[in-house]
Amino acid sequence: MIARLLISPSIGKRIEEIEKILGQLGFKNPHPDLLYYPADTKLGIEQAREIKKHFSFKPYLAKGKAVVLEDASILTIEAQNALLKILEELPDHALFILGANSDSKLLPTVISRCQIIRVQSIGDRVQLEDYKDDIEKLINSSIEERFEYIEKLKNREEFLKAMLYYY
Repeated sequence: MIARLLISPSIGKRIEEIEKILGQLGFKNPHPDLLYYPADTKLGIEQAREIKKHFSFKPYLAKGKAVVLEDASILTIEAQNALLKILEELPDHALFILGANSDSKLLPTVISRCQIIRVQSIGDRVQLEDYKDDIEKLINSSIEERFEYIEKLKNREEFLKAMLYYY
């Protein structure tokens, strides 16, 4: 199985998605086969060793083992490097979920070993639908037309978010 990297600026949305995934697999926190690190936990080399050790044992009640990091973006560089081998060769029936507000603080080697899931709220999806046609028109327009469009916008920040979700 491949590790999952849940990316959302909202910690609440990440936790909601984590609980959904765990629920589908029969895990509920606390569980003897689940190692769960909340967002406010320090994540260094010692925690990386704990994760390796956790995955090295056979499952107690479930069909596999699971590890969740609500905020993997606070992993130290050393801890990220220590987790590379686990991410690359995740044991059978193992689940590794990493949450982050963005992928900018994670090593490219960590990101490349994960299935990236961008968690969006319903409002974000609706927002994209509001601007999707305009974004597609802007792609084929001249620079002058793009600036004119941006100048006329009432909510530029909302449009920028929609463009980010579009790309």
